[in-house]
Amino acid sequence: MRCPGHPAGGRCGLCKDIASPASLVRMTLVLAVATPAYCLHVSDRLVSKGGHPHDSVANKSVVFRARDGLLAFGYTGLAFLEAMPTDTWIAHSLSRRPAELGSIAYGRFPVLDVGTSLLVLRERLEARRRFQGLGGEVSAVGWQWSNKRRRSSMRDVLWLLRSESATLKWDQLVPRHLPERKAVFRMAATGHWPLEAQEWRELLEEVGGAGENWELVERLLIRAIRGSSTLTPGTIGPHCMSILLRPWRFPNALIRFCANSPHEGVAFDESVEIAYTPWMVAADAIHAPAVLVGGLTCEQGLLSYAMEAPDVRDDQRLKGAFQSQDRPRG
Repeated sequence: MRCPGHPAGGRCGLCKDIASPASLVRMTLVLAVATPAYCLHVSDRLVSKGGHPHDSVANKSVVFRARDGLLAFGYTGLAFLEAMPTDTWIAHSLSRRPAELGSIAYGRFPVLDVGTSLLVLRERLEARRRFQGLGGEVSAVGWQWSNKRRRSSMRDVLWLLRSESATLKWDQLVPRHLPERKAVFRMAATGHWPLEAQEWRELLEEVGGAGENWELVERLLIRAIRGSSTLTPGTIGPHCMSILLRPWRFPNALIRFCANSPHEGVAFDESVEIAYTPWMVAADAIHAPAVLVGGLTCEQGLLSYAMEAPDVRDDQRLKGAFQSQDRPRG
């Protein structure tokens, strides 16, 4: 894969906001990469209010299986919308799911196609002026295909929802037409990039040079987020959530909680190492963020996913667990 390059002046469609001073300091950092071989979303997990941690088990990610696509959403800006965590608000908007449903729901949900879902999300966020006023942004990376064709090819997509002339607009960064779409990758940062512009360009080159090696790219993105966390520890955290999307393979989504240090819980009077999971939204099942012990693979109809967790000790009595998170209100 090749990076599209930088014209004279050091600005391009990938790094125009990195190369220029940010007008707003946005909390969090989400890095999204779209390539012809894989799509990867990596974000930090720190939610803060007034520069101090607020939601210790927050997620800034939503995995969404639309009628004609599979996306990972990330956001920056407000930690809460309508008194609920923003990731929960986004999941409810995409699924049109009543907020009072439980943490795991099975059935038929009125999930829409990718284009309509993006339109609905934009309109709902545009109606909440404070989100835009505080520099809120949303990224969506993954895959889209056509339901009108029996053998539709999948194409990688990367959208950014940004403010433009007092309105919100989705920008699609991946070229739509061959052969360029199969030869280039796109990478974008949502939120605050506190490192130098040159470090962004170096990261672009490293990601492009990694080819199809998504595990190397995951390490590069986590390194960049943790490096950013050392500069702005009050708004960017060192613990990351990684989401790999490949709809043509099992599992369609691979979820990794990449902690900078072990996270522990207590069960049966013993300490156990835990992981966290994001929202998983599909037309036939919705899983809310959970605390995980021992890992979990789910093979529901429209979306299969594996959620990794630290290895279970031989002497540990609790070999596996999946428990919903107790989330704060705004």
